Amino acid sequence: MSDGEPAKPPAARNAGLQVGRVLGVPIIVQPLWFLVVIFIAVSYAPEVRRRVPTLGHTASYAVSLGFVLLLYGSVLVHEISHVAVAKALGMQVRRVVLQMLGGVSEVVEEQPGKASREYMVAAVGPLTSLLLGGLGLAIAEAFRHDTVPWVLAEEFAFANLFVAAFNALPGLPLDGGRVLRALLWQVTHDKARGTLAAGWIGRGLALAVVGLAVAKPHGWGNSTAGSLYLIVIAVFMWTNASIAIAQAKVSTVLPQLDIRAMTRRAFPVAAELPVAEAVRRARDAGARALVVVDSNGKPSGLVSEAAVTALPAARQPWVSVSDLARPLADGLTLRTDMTGEALLQAVQQTPATEYLVLDQADAVCGVLSRTDLVAALQAAGLR
Repeated sequence: MSDGEPAKPPAARNAGLQVGRVLGVPIIVQPLWFLVVIFIAVSYAPEVRRRVPTLGHTASYAVSLGFVLLLYGSVLVHEISHVAVAKALGMQVRRVVLQMLGGVSEVVEEQPGKASREYMVAAVGPLTSLLLGGLGLAIAEAFRHDTVPWVLAEEFAFANLFVAAFNALPGLPLDGGRVLRALLWQVTHDKARGTLAAGWIGRGLALAVVGLAVAKPHGWGNSTAGSLYLIVIAVFMWTNASIAIAQAKVSTVLPQLDIRAMTRRAFPVAAELPVAEAVRRARDAGARALVVVDSNGKPSGLVSEAAVTALPAARQPWVSVSDLARPLADGLTLRTDMTGEALLQAVQQTPATEYLVLDQADAVCGVLSRTDLVAALQAAGLR
C-alpha cells in the first residue's frame, strides 16, 4: 500500500517470516497475514458458490483460497515495482513486508533526497495495479461466464483496479499521498510542508472510509465483513498519516536542537561513594547529574536520576553509587558536534534515560537527559 517505512521499534522490524528475496531484497510475511488469508478465503467462499453454482462446497473454499493467493501475489508484484524503480534510482530498500492490509516496501529515505525520485517510486505502484487489472479483464474475456477461471480473472481484475484507484488517492500513507508530497516538495522546496499537507489529507480520507463503512453497515456480500475491513483500513491510514505528520514536525525542529544547551552539568564520583554523599556533593557544585569515574578519572557509568529518586532517603547513605550506575555501553556516549538529526537517530538507536556527552577532545561536557531532549523538541514547536 505504501513505499515508505512507518516508524517502528526494532522488534517490529524483525517480526515475520522470510520467504525469499527479489532483486536482493528480503520478502517478509507477517504471522497475522496467514490468519487474514484464511479469514478472507472462508468469507469469500459463499460468493464463489453464488457465481459458480455448479461448484461443490469444498471446491468453493479451494477456489476462494486461490483467489486470495492471487490477490496477495498481485500485492507482491505491486511492491516489487516500487523496489525495482527504487533500486534503478540507486536507493536502498530494506525489505518488502506482506501484511494483513497489503504490503509495504521499506525504502530508505535519502537525506536530503529528491522529490523526483520519490515521485517515480510512488507513482509506479498504482500504475502496476492498473496494468494488472487490465490484464485480468483481458484474461476473463477468454473464458465462459460462470466458470472458475472467469471468476478468478474477473475478481483479480476488479481487485487490482480498486487497489489502483484507492491507492492513488492523494493522502498519506497511500502512494497517491507520496506523489502529492513529492509534487508539493518540488514546488515549495520543503518536504516537511508537503508531508504535513498529504498527512492531513490522509487523515481526512481515513474519516471518509469510516463514513463509507457506517453508511453501508452490511458491507460486501450482505455481511459486516466488508465494513469491518474498511474500518481496519481507516485505522491503518489514520495511524500512519499521524506518524508522518509527527515525523514532519520533528524534521522542522531538528535544526534548532543544540546538544550543548541541553546538556546538564555532571559531577564525577567514585563507584564506592554512597549515594547520599554523591548527591550532596553534586548539589553543592551546582551539578544535576552524576558520572561514575575510575581512579584515572575516566568515565565508566551513568547514574540514573530516576533510580536516585526511587531510592528512599533512609537507604541512600548505605547504597553505593555503583549499585545504581549503568555501564557506559555502546550508544550511551554522544558528541557535542552532533547535529539535530544525528542526535535524534543516536537516541532512537540506543534508548536510555541519560547519555554521556563528550567534546572533540573526549573531555566530559555533561549528561543529556532524555526528558530534556523531549522538552526541547516541545519547546521548539513539536506538539
